[in-house]
Amino acid sequence: MIEAHVINKTNRHLYAKDFWDEYFRLRHQIYVIEKRWREGDENGHERDEFDNDNATYIIGLDGSRIVAGARLLPTHLPNLVSEHFAHMCEEKGVPYRPDWADWTRMFVVPDGRSSSRRGLLTQICAAAMQYCVEEGISYAGGIQELYFLPQWSLYRWRLVPMGLPQKVAGEWAIVGYLQTDSQALASIRRVLGSEQDLLVRRGLQQPFVDHRVNAS
Repeated sequence: MIEAHVINKTNRHLYAKDFWDEYFRLRHQIYVIEKRWREGDENGHERDEFDNDNATYIIGLDGSRIVAGARLLPTHLPNLVSEHFAHMCEEKGVPYRPDWADWTRMFVVPDGRSSSRRGLLTQICAAAMQYCVEEGISYAGGIQELYFLPQWSLYRWRLVPMGLPQKVAGEWAIVGYLQTDSQALASIRRVLGSEQDLLVRRGLQQPFVDHRVNAS
């Protein structure tokens, strides 16, 4: 099983420059070279405007090697959906809630991908769901390709679509948010065949939900 490190602005300094170089290089490999979603930078890294102090990273390690990752931002702050895909929320509108998370930049390294129900994809999803439950996040999601839907069905997760599917960068995608609760966590743990705590929290942790912000 992976160790899924929870990293945000309060404990980011505990991770070395080489760690972050490798993380953003992996994102370049996947989102620039494989998916061709966007251009990388001169260092061979993939970053966007949401890699900022509001982001929480869940980065999966196998030993010392990064093998998976995900990024979460509160939806009441600028995020990928609110800034770039609001037009795909024509049915229910763009969420603006401190207890909803924009879940993006999820990946598994190419040599770690498999058809196993208990593989790295399920492990990083289980870690992200555990984090959401522990932090009081009600829904997590955002822009996602339709090929993820069978995976959510496998986990018995409930997806709430914000609008109709549209083609994005050559793939059919939808803006939708998954209900994140103890039932969803128990469900994916049954698929994984383990109740193991996957999260590693080093140092001071910044709470995800800002209770000073009214949900609307």
